[in-house]
Amino acid sequence: THAEKVGADAALIVTPYYNKPTQEGLYQHYKSINDKCGIPILIYNIPGRSVIDMSVDTMARLFELKNIVGVKDASGNMEQGAGIIEQSPTDFLVFSGDDETAIPLTLLGGDGVISVVGGGFPKAFKNGIDLALEKNEVEAIRINKEFKPVIDLLYQEGNPAGIKAVSQLLGLCEK
Repeated sequence: THAEKVGADAALIVTPYYNKPTQEGLYQHYKSINDKCGIPILIYNIPGRSVIDMSVDTMARLFELKNIVGVKDASGNMEQGAGIIEQSPTDFLVFSGDDETAIPLTLLGGDGVISVVGGGFPKAFKNGIDLALEKNEVEAIRINKEFKPVIDLLYQEGNPAGIKAVSQLLGLCEK
């Protein structure tokens, strides 16, 4: 793949959008990428953007491929997240891609988050994830509740508008 040729250490590969593939189509998509490269691949399941939700059963088939090392699940579906954690090998990485459910998913056994809100509030949000990784449920849930209004506000106009505005206000980027 191009990413591998230019020196990427890994690739985050989104589920195909627009075409609405079947679950078998999703499996074949990732298998084809897996078979053509030698770098680690993270599945990026983001049904809100791609209009297709990869099932836990399809992911479980992908867990067996040599380069598929994890998933960024942005479904926001805790039942699905729990199923991914339950069915995946112990060395398979399960990251939340949904800030609102990132801390609860991590408490269930996930590995953390690839975050939007963390881009604007990295120390505070990381603290919540770290507490969840340490299984400090009371404090992690407290931080999750504190971030709920921030997350709601950031996503009010859709992602990435909110986090870009915060980044500008914090002087992290220019107009």
